[in-house]
Amino acid sequence: MKRIILLSLLYTLHHNIFAQVNPLSDPDNQGGWILNKWASDEFNGEELNKGKWWVLGENNDYRAKWKGRAPGQFAGHNVRVENGELILTSQWEPDFDYALETNNDCYYGGTTEGPDGSKPITQASVMSETFFRYGYMEIRCKAADGPVTSAFWTTGYHGEIDMIENYGRRPVGNPENQPEDLERRYRTNLISWDPDKASDHKNWKVEDDMQVRMAEDYYVFGFEWDKEYMKTYFNGKLLRSVTKEELLAKDQWKYDYPHEIWLSSEVFYWYGLPSEVDFEKPLEFKVDYIRVWQKEETQSFFNAKGFEGPFHFQGRSVMWWNAPSHPWRIKNEKAAEGEFSLKFEKEGNFDGNYSIFSPFGSLDLPSGDNEVSFQIWLDEETEIDNIYLTLFNPRKSIRVSTEGIPKGEWVTVSQTFDRAEVSNPSLTEGDRIQLMLRSRDVKSDKALFYIDDIQFKNDNDEGPREYPYPDDDYEVDNGGEEPTGFVPSNHKLFNLYPNPVQNQLNIEGLGKGKVELFSSQGTLLYETEKTAENLIVSLDQYVNGMYFVLIRMEDLMYRYKVIKN
Repeated sequence: MKRIILLSLLYTLHHNIFAQVNPLSDPDNQGGWILNKWASDEFNGEELNKGKWWVLGENNDYRAKWKGRAPGQFAGHNVRVENGELILTSQWEPDFDYALETNNDCYYGGTTEGPDGSKPITQASVMSETFFRYGYMEIRCKAADGPVTSAFWTTGYHGEIDMIENYGRRPVGNPENQPEDLERRYRTNLISWDPDKASDHKNWKVEDDMQVRMAEDYYVFGFEWDKEYMKTYFNGKLLRSVTKEELLAKDQWKYDYPHEIWLSSEVFYWYGLPSEVDFEKPLEFKVDYIRVWQKEETQSFFNAKGFEGPFHFQGRSVMWWNAPSHPWRIKNEKAAEGEFSLKFEKEGNFDGNYSIFSPFGSLDLPSGDNEVSFQIWLDEETEIDNIYLTLFNPRKSIRVSTEGIPKGEWVTVSQTFDRAEVSNPSLTEGDRIQLMLRSRDVKSDKALFYIDDIQFKNDNDEGPREYPYPDDDYEVDNGGEEPTGFVPSNHKLFNLYPNPVQNQLNIEGLGKGKVELFSSQGTLLYETEKTAENLIVSLDQYVNGMYFVLIRMEDLMYRYKVIKN
């Protein structure tokens, strides 16, 4: 009860240290930002929240994603949460069971010559289980102090945003003769994965020398992804800005579709491959927090059957997939509902069948009678007789006739069907959708059409999930104070030491005021008055873990994170 009363009082006084925090670049929230809880994490628990994140390589599961940049390979045991931080480790591990395959013509754990075990490097990566579209992303982190990257990035349909891709330290001996400022560079990239891009396409890549080594200390990196521009920030200050119009002029804008978050460390062979001597101790990429804000409303789940984003099922989010040679493309050119639809465009010789697939296990239909419908828009010069929709497990092929339907407008087509069993939920061979155009059904020299809003009359899909987790502990702006223990030197009135602490915490500083000790869950544990330059607070009676010290001086408030071990 005391905790509830305390937090209520703090809220009333506008000093609630556990309310939503605002971006460091916008402490007064003039932008009207709303925190997306699914995409944000303070990492204050005892382990990684597997409802928000998944670990690449855990139990040797990579979900058909990337295994890392060879010779380094992502390994699940290199991810941990400790003392209020997410820690991604890179290390030299000759006994690890490396995948017998190549990445960029290099074997994992080996070289381009073969899997000889000469570069046994394991690394780490985590990904979000949800996507989001547009927003302000902020991370407070310390790059790994070695010849590996520390990256915070996103991927979506045909696009990648590398908010940071910073390099810790050149390898011993500097084999590629890289300059010293490599270790000071704040690097940001926009990468196109568009299979239809020009052969001479160039991605947007920028670097800034921040005059401090990225692995020297914790820094706050911000990235604003708006529908009209991109902006980068360092410690809350605007660094760069580029407009959508500028990027479109060079075909560098692929960023209107939802994205998922990555955190990872990799080796960059062009900077020089590390050797065993570079791993005298494990290299740690430390993340204090990740926060994502959006405007007007937050969104983590999308209408995948309307092509607005990925499927979310069984706790994970996965996109539609098709081979690049099959000319299905998700576009925001024309839509019956929402902003996106599925486009098919091909001219000339038609040979074989052209398919696009939803993920295995993404469909949840009951047994018995059912009906599928979708909307289709046909170009005036397009003649096609049928679209086939195949359900995988139990298998059912459904022919939907498009012969003779009106052109140049959205038309709803449908077909009844029945299945004797419910959808199989297997993530490797379960129920999914295959949309297919057969060449024999194309009666014109070209085919141009759009599909949108697939619906099943009977569907067990329950829609967006409610956020099920307790709120993280946040700190709102109070008189210009920076978030989550990031305090500029001109605001650092107090010195708390040792930190981590075992028994007695010293609070040193000329300021006087009320001192309060809180648990990581917001419970007030101890309070006293600081009346002299030095104050000693005993932590003997408290268990090991994370605590917050709040120091109040008139209308100002200072907050510090303390670790007891």
